[in-house]
Amino acid sequence: MANIRFIAIGGQDERGKNLFALEIEKDLFILDAGIKYPEKGILGVDVVIPNLEFLKENKKRIKGVFVTNPASYNAGAISYILKEMDVPIYCNELTSLVLQIKNQKFRLKNKDQNFHIINDKEVLTFGTTKVEIFRTTSASPQSFGYAFHTEIGVIVYAGDYIIDGQEQSYFSTDFSHLNKIAEKGVLALISDSEFASRMGYTVPNHKIEGYISAPFKEKKTRIAVGIFEEDIFKLGEIIFQAKENGRKIAVYGTTMTSILSSNMIHENLKLTKEDIFSVADYMQSENGVLIIAGTGDVLYSKLAKIANGNDEVIEFNEKDLIIIATPPAPGVEKRHAQILDELARTDARVMALSDKNIWAMHASYEDIKVMASIMKPKYFVPVKALFKDFLKAEQAAIDAGVQPENILTIDNGQILVLSKKTLAISEQTIKEGDVYVDGIGVGDIGSVVLNERKQLATDGVIIVGATIDSRNKELVSLIDTQMRGVIYINEENPIFKILQKQIEEIIIKGQNLFKESPQAYDLNQIKKDIISKVRSSIKQESGKQPIVLSIINEIDGKDFVPNIRSNWNNRNQNMKNKNNFNRKK
Repeated sequence: MANIRFIAIGGQDERGKNLFALEIEKDLFILDAGIKYPEKGILGVDVVIPNLEFLKENKKRIKGVFVTNPASYNAGAISYILKEMDVPIYCNELTSLVLQIKNQKFRLKNKDQNFHIINDKEVLTFGTTKVEIFRTTSASPQSFGYAFHTEIGVIVYAGDYIIDGQEQSYFSTDFSHLNKIAEKGVLALISDSEFASRMGYTVPNHKIEGYISAPFKEKKTRIAVGIFEEDIFKLGEIIFQAKENGRKIAVYGTTMTSILSSNMIHENLKLTKEDIFSVADYMQSENGVLIIAGTGDVLYSKLAKIANGNDEVIEFNEKDLIIIATPPAPGVEKRHAQILDELARTDARVMALSDKNIWAMHASYEDIKVMASIMKPKYFVPVKALFKDFLKAEQAAIDAGVQPENILTIDNGQILVLSKKTLAISEQTIKEGDVYVDGIGVGDIGSVVLNERKQLATDGVIIVGATIDSRNKELVSLIDTQMRGVIYINEENPIFKILQKQIEEIIIKGQNLFKESPQAYDLNQIKKDIISKVRSSIKQESGKQPIVLSIINEIDGKDFVPNIRSNWNNRNQNMKNKNNFNRKK
């Protein structure tokens, strides 16, 4: 009898960072590997990836990473995985293209052979387990779901999907294929539930053509459209409207340019060389279409660069209509609002589509109910959502006929044990969590660094500098105190004098200790005492708690001759030091 466990490494009770593992006997099948964007309070972090410790510890058991589509929340962490381990990646042609471009940015060499292109209805064999690929309708063409045929039944990982029986393009779902899989007996359906709280079907709320068709008919109006790289369904709608209205298309974005050149996109959209022109030609045109694409904050950075007049080629003017066709992704809502304000300062017209107008191409309540009705699973496991959405997904599954006791939700790090008769959460857990990436390192940023960044942003920093004689620990310089982002200071403010007097007293106390017992003298403790005293005084003065850096240099004062300036503001406070210098002379 097969021993099956489903493990949530990321994606549960959060938006993005999807990463799951299906363990069948001793084999591990990894399902998606995504990122998420940091919350606005996490400063200096570019993206957040799942903790990969479990994968590293079990890399010899991994049969492959099965990616549903190239969206960053499903595939953004693939490059980080390949950086750490050599594992096969199973995906469609377009996903492979996008991920290999990202690998180049990470300077990952000799990783192209890790990608295995798979197709709809293909069946892969791994020992006694067979993996059947089926197509779903989502924002990316030929998004995949995976059906794992085991000795005790079929485990279906549905990936991203919506139910659209009218879609006949390369985004369509083969429902007869889904029915054939269901006929073999589905033990468990693992379903995307991110938007289960939306009642009804996602269709037709996912389409933008109703909002952009009228602007595309306008004469002598250039149109710039901002979309996320994963919104390829929207890309198809934009291209269709452009071709219908005799508009040529330019693309601003390396990845999107490569996507348009791929066979999967190029042939289905029937694009010709005559339909495409350069960004420079767009600027000279009267009715061109410019597609500006990027992932997450990258899209907004590109738009901000143009809006602020910093782009070498593109400049928005009164001839332009700017359409933000993609509602903000979780984690970049604030940046979305900021860029709308920046674009409003240009001479161009701006139209932004919100999530109230355009729904993300994920399953809504009725979509989940239909998928569960088709698959007829014994067990239902909602994934990729917040807890409130899990509750709605559970109700949709119950409406579809799944018994309430056969539905379980797990958190990140938990393990679900499946058998023919029972569904239970194991007492065993795995290590999970957020790993922060700041552009220079992965996981180098801990809670201490993040707290310091918050402290710098809110309370500022104070740097204290002094020089002492290494022979007797006497102060041989003025005490330099610098503040940044703390309080507004002018020369008449007594806070500098107060701090310098307190610091001097601490150094003299240390000097006296050195004279009495040299072995008991500890320069690090002197620095700690200065930091504590300065923070205490500033908190009392202003209520702030800044970061304080204490720098005390030791020099051999034997031949030291201080250069004392007559206009020192602190001459009176440091006269004692000057007398010490003269005595040494």
